[in-house]
Amino acid sequence: ILTRLKAGAFESLCEHLRARSDLVPNMELMTISGFCRNCLAKWLVVEARHISNQIVSNEVVNLYFSENQRNIVDTLDSFGYDEAAQLVYGCTYPEWKKRHMKKATDEQLERYNASKSLHAAHD
Repeated sequence: ILTRLKAGAFESLCEHLRARSDLVPNMELMTISGFCRNCLAKWLVVEARHISNQIVSNEVVNLYFSENQRNIVDTLDSFGYDEAAQLVYGCTYPEWKKRHMKKATDEQLERYNASKSLHAAHD
């Protein structure tokens, strides 16, 4: 149940950010919170690799790898940033940029650079 709650909260966050694409640029999110829509997409990819590695390590111990598990691992391993970004943005990232991204002001760039210690890491 907790996993479903987390997934629902994640989807709500993505929907909330989609509804405010013109009002809340990624640069402002990074400056204030240390993460942005791109971070969410990158974390999805990292989690896909993490789950894949768990499945593989568990199955190596059992020395049995079913066709279904192989398909799951292949799907997780092929899940990339473009697919993840589409889940987060609700469209392709280039499409979102074209619709919503504006050139940053000097003030925004200054605040962004000053906040780099807050910025999220992506393995």
